Amino acid sequence: MSEIPVLQLLPRPRTLTVTGGLFRIPAKGSIVLNDAENRDILPAARKLQEVTSQVLRLELPLSIGPRPSRQSAYNFSYNRLLPAQAYEITAGADGIAISYSTPEGAYYAVATLKQILEQCGRDVPYLSILDQPDFAARGLMIDISRNKIPKLETLYRIIDLMSDLKFNQLQLYIEGSPFAYESFPRVWELETPITGEEILRIDAYSRERFIELVPNQNSFGHMEHWLSRPEFNHLAEIPEGFMLPDTMYDSDLYPDGLFMQPGTFHTEDPEVLSLLGRMYDDLLPYFTSSQFNVGCDETYELGLGKSKALADSAGKGQLYLSFLQRIHELVTARGKTMQFWGDIIIQHPELIPHLPKDIIAMEWGYSAGHPFEADTLKFREAGIPFYVCPGTSSWNSLTGRTDNMLANLRNAAVHGKTNGAIGYLITDWGDFGHWQHLPVSYAGFIYGAALSWNVENNLEADVAGYLNRSVFQDRSATIGQLLLDLGNYYKLESGTLRPNDSELSMLLRSRLDNMGIVKKLTPVHFDQLEAYISTIEEQLEELDLACDDAELVREELANGIHFVKHALYLGRLKLQLTTSPGKIDPALLQGQIKDLDLLLHSYRQLWTRRNRAGGLEQSVSKLLRLRSEYEALI
Repeated sequence: MSEIPVLQLLPRPRTLTVTGGLFRIPAKGSIVLNDAENRDILPAARKLQEVTSQVLRLELPLSIGPRPSRQSAYNFSYNRLLPAQAYEITAGADGIAISYSTPEGAYYAVATLKQILEQCGRDVPYLSILDQPDFAARGLMIDISRNKIPKLETLYRIIDLMSDLKFNQLQLYIEGSPFAYESFPRVWELETPITGEEILRIDAYSRERFIELVPNQNSFGHMEHWLSRPEFNHLAEIPEGFMLPDTMYDSDLYPDGLFMQPGTFHTEDPEVLSLLGRMYDDLLPYFTSSQFNVGCDETYELGLGKSKALADSAGKGQLYLSFLQRIHELVTARGKTMQFWGDIIIQHPELIPHLPKDIIAMEWGYSAGHPFEADTLKFREAGIPFYVCPGTSSWNSLTGRTDNMLANLRNAAVHGKTNGAIGYLITDWGDFGHWQHLPVSYAGFIYGAALSWNVENNLEADVAGYLNRSVFQDRSATIGQLLLDLGNYYKLESGTLRPNDSELSMLLRSRLDNMGIVKKLTPVHFDQLEAYISTIEEQLEELDLACDDAELVREELANGIHFVKHALYLGRLKLQLTTSPGKIDPALLQGQIKDLDLLLHSYRQLWTRRNRAGGLEQSVSKLLRLRSEYEALI
């Protein structure tokens, strides 16, 4: 008899007991549905049929009730005593039994069985699993507004990964023009947005996998794309734009201050609500979800322009709350439950009890030490349902910030569960060009998924192992740890606190004559960083990937490493400019230009493999500016 395998499951179930003995899945077996009227578990049964075919090369038929002529391989049974989304799996001499009370539970059981079959083949150990999630809603939010708008096949790939990880909510973050608003064709006519028909397809694909596609459109701040247009500019709080307060940006990156385009609505203009209503009516009909995330975060200019007198008399917090309540009326009139980012209202905790009780606050924060404990307690005490919303730490990083990501996701899960969060939403942003490639975000997706399913059992989840086995099928078992290590280069930078950023990314985005960041770094920093990244680069040759996008993943990782290495070369060049500005070898600059051209050529090609063309030129604009600055020095 074969040896009993050690199962590596992610998320780790609530309880797992493995006993002696193996059940061999019969070649002529069947997948039995014991409750003829319970057809809503057909997606789970068909998924199990598909998994068995792909992993075991066995074609097992579905049957309603047992058949004497065929042995039962898997047996689905309804159990009303199980909680919603829970499932039970029992494997023994008579086969594999799956119990559920909701169709989602049956589907999540199959996600667990998929990993078991991948690791055990046809010989499944006798075992018992009883499992259910800690968070009712477990979601992922993808930024499709900062240049990168994924192709449909890319979104389907992400949804399939979410399905395996037991996610049940997806949000596509919209600001600007990533969606083709039928009432406003001039806003997006030069872009490549997602259309309403495509949303219908994504929504259906998601629902088949028990994932709710929740519409997400910012509605208060972050409206720069709209408010900088002549036809909407008069709706801005400060139409001419403004300088961001110096406490809200990194002075090393912006030594002369940071000018912002108008991005926040003037709350007292009735045209604003009319515009939002038309935008909602264009967007919402394509979604079956009963929820809607309206954003409303980072309203920087609120009370500083047209509404300053009102803010001074009534208070900026009250101004915010009043407009939020009016947005809530728009949302509820359209039959949706409103989600909103909680960062502004949390600054006015005395107003939280005045929020509508059917609203959902989305408590976000992306640092390792974000105060999830204190902030969520304020929502809990006011009786406002809330999600915790950590992030993947992929943006502004080139290749990730692994340790910050792990701590941020863990912090949100622990305190979210303790304080009664109804949901856990992992955010994946694309600020300043969305330079990071998709695989950089996978580790955050996986660790967050594990924690959101069961916090206590997944604090030390084997993210690298799951990446190796289930995502990339790496026979060398290398890529998982490589990705985690690649995301930790930032720990060798100066140590200066850079929220949601890395210094090498900042070097590439700053002007060539800006020495603020490089003055915090030394030749030793760059030597250590180069040695570190070169060691990781050498490991690319060891990868033995069997996933269907294996070559693309290799090229994306190589390009990400190229970004890091060019930033290192740039940092050394800047150090020379600080000490000997007139003695830069033209050949060195020519080498920099050639290296940047190679980087850009590869980046452009890779972009179009997973993403739509729109946004690419904006994404590379700062790199093109850097190239022109190199040329100016020659």
